[in-house]
Amino acid sequence: VCRPVNCCFVAASDINGKPYTSKMMRCGFSARRTVIRMKPNIDWTIHGCANGVVCEIDGKTENGFMPGTCNFHTHGMERYNHKDFQMTLGYPHKEICRILNTLGLRVQAGECFKNGEMVSGIYEDCDVRLTEFEETGRTVLRVIIPDKNNRFPEDAGCDVRYTFQMFTTDFIYREGGWKI
Repeated sequence: VCRPVNCCFVAASDINGKPYTSKMMRCGFSARRTVIRMKPNIDWTIHGCANGVVCEIDGKTENGFMPGTCNFHTHGMERYNHKDFQMTLGYPHKEICRILNTLGLRVQAGECFKNGEMVSGIYEDCDVRLTEFEETGRTVLRVIIPDKNNRFPEDAGCDVRYTFQMFTTDFIYREGGWKI
């Protein structure tokens, strides 16, 4: 079972850039207690698009994404000669920001991630995979998370909601919304 770190003090920011400094996120699991302490210098942006989000520019509520999907991605990793990151799995926004900021902080500290790489340290008991995808005309590293049985989208028996991570960014969004 893929479990987030049980107790995590993360210095990160939400999609509005507000810091989560020393914010405790409880994940509801009885796994061992792990504490991560980071001194952030977050100099990138997370752009988040998801159903139910109200646009700050025109006040309209977004509704064009396939259920269970979104498009959260970073801007600014190029200052580290690195590709930006993306997530399309419809997780809670704070969790998506935690994951993207954790990867950004690791890049800032000198790590370099590549297409197809398995990354540990995001979750306590499973790795995530980074896979190249196109996002608004640029190549990003999409974070692919296995389902609760540690099955990736291409594995037999993977929870169908997790298979949506392999759809292109253009496919999961339809102007006017999905009619299911």
